[in-house]
Amino acid sequence: MDTQQTSLKETDPVITVSTLSESRKRSDTLLFIVIFVTTFSIAPLLIFGGLSVGPWLLLGIPAALIITYLIIRWPLAGLFFIAGSALLVEIQPLTTASDLTDRLYIFYWPPGLEGQIERPIGYLFIFVILVVICHRFINRQQLLHGGGLLWPFLLFLLCVVGGVLHGLASGGDLKITVVEVRPFWYFFESYLLAYNLITRKRDLYAFFWLVIIAAGVKGLQGVYIFLVVLHGSLTGNSIMSHEESFFCVALILLVILFCLYYRYRPQLYAALLALPCEVVTLIANQRRTDYIALLLGLVMALALVFVMKPEVRKFLAVAVLLTAILGTSYILAFSSSSGLFAAPARGIVSIFNPADSSVKADSNLYRTVEDYDLVSTVKQSPLIGLGFGKPYSEPIPLITIFPGILAADMYYAYIPHNTIFWVWMRLGAIGFSSFWYLIGAAIVRGCLIARQLKDRYLQLIAIYVIGVIAMEIVVAFGDYQLFVFRNVIYVGLLMGILMKLPTLDREKNFS
Repeated sequence: MDTQQTSLKETDPVITVSTLSESRKRSDTLLFIVIFVTTFSIAPLLIFGGLSVGPWLLLGIPAALIITYLIIRWPLAGLFFIAGSALLVEIQPLTTASDLTDRLYIFYWPPGLEGQIERPIGYLFIFVILVVICHRFINRQQLLHGGGLLWPFLLFLLCVVGGVLHGLASGGDLKITVVEVRPFWYFFESYLLAYNLITRKRDLYAFFWLVIIAAGVKGLQGVYIFLVVLHGSLTGNSIMSHEESFFCVALILLVILFCLYYRYRPQLYAALLALPCEVVTLIANQRRTDYIALLLGLVMALALVFVMKPEVRKFLAVAVLLTAILGTSYILAFSSSSGLFAAPARGIVSIFNPADSSVKADSNLYRTVEDYDLVSTVKQSPLIGLGFGKPYSEPIPLITIFPGILAADMYYAYIPHNTIFWVWMRLGAIGFSSFWYLIGAAIVRGCLIARQLKDRYLQLIAIYVIGVIAMEIVVAFGDYQLFVFRNVIYVGLLMGILMKLPTLDREKNFS
C-alpha cells in the first residue's frame, strides 16, 4: 500500500504537467485556427476596399493584418489601439491644415466605402470584444466582467433603446438614429474593454505613457499649424478639432496632480516636456468652454487632494487663494486686449457676458437660441422625451441666426451644441435621470475608491479620472462633446480603469 501511494505521489506532478501541456497545446491550436480564419477572411475585404478607394490604400493592408494578428494574440493591444485612436486621430479632416493624423480612416470611411452602418472604429471595437470572448471561452473563464458601473450603464442603455424605439415608432429616421446612438454604444464598449483588459499595474503605466506621448504629438502638431501654417494668426475659429482642447486641459490636470499629490517622476518629466506645446495649442484653438472645464476639474481633484493628503492642506489653500487673485487680475487686465496671451481672458469673459459683441457674439446668440429650442422641445414630452431620429422643435429657427448652418452641419437640427440638453430632449426625465445616475455613480464610487486605495499612484489616477469626468460634463454643455467619439471613448476607458483600481491595489507584485 505504501509503495502504491508513493508511486502515485511521484506520478502526480507528471500527470499535472502533462495535462497542462495538453491544455496549452489545445488552446494554441484553437487560437491558431481563429487567427488563420480571421486573417484570410479579412484580407479579401481589405483588398476590395483598397481597389474601391484607390491603390494607395493597399499599403495599409499589411499594417491592418499585423494589427489583426497582434490583437488576436494579445487582446490588450486592441485596447491600446483604440485608446491611441481616441488620443491621436481626428474624427474628420481639419479645415485649417492637415496634421496627417486627421487623414487616417479610423472614425470615418474613405469616399469609396461611405454609407456603412458602422465606422472603422466600431468594427475594431466589435473585433476586440470578440477576441476577448474567444480567449476566455477557450480558457474556460467568465467571458466578460461588468464591474461596479455595469448596472448604471445598462440602465442608461435601456433608456437609449427605449428612445430608439419611441423615435422610430413616431417617424424617426433610422440613419439619423444610428448616428445619434453610436457614441453611447462606444462609451459602454470602452468601459467594458478597459475593465476587462487592464489587469496589472504595468498595463496602467503603459496606458498613461500613451496618454502623455499622444499629448506631446498633438501639441507639436498644434504648434506647427499655428506658427508655420497660420503664421501665428488667431483670426480663425480654431486651429484643430474642437475636442483637442479637452485633451489639452486633461494633460494640465494630470501635471498638476503629479506635482501636488504623487510625483511619479518619469511620467511627470515627460508630461512637463509636452506641456508648453499643449498650452499653446489650447490657447490657439480658442475653445472657451474648456477653461471652465479645467476650473471645475481642478476643484473636484483638489478637493480630494485636500481630504486625502493633510500635509499639503496649508500649501494648497495658499496656492488656491493666490491663483484666484492672479487669475482674476489677469482677466480684468486683459479681457479687452488682443493677442495670444489675452485670448483665454477674452474667451472666459465672452462666456459670462453673451451680449459682448466683440467676442463671439454670434456664437453666444446661436447657443442661447438653441438651448431655448431644446427646452421647448422637452416641454412637449417631459417624461419620455422626443426619441431619436427626429428634428427638435425650433420656435426660433436657427437658420435665422446662422443662414449657412445646413452647409456647415448637416445634423444641426438633430444634434445640438449642448449635448447634455440633447440627452434630456431625446430621453425625457426618465432617461435623463439614468444618465445622471451613471455619472453620479462613477464620481461617488470613484471618490470612495480613491480613499480606500493604498497605492499612491493608483490614488492619483482615481483623482484624475474624477476630474476628467467633471470636465467632460462641462464641455458637453457647450460643444458637442457627448457626441464626439474621441471624448466618449477616452472617458469610457477611464471609467473602466477607475472601477479596476481596487483589484490592482490588492495585487502584491505589480511589475
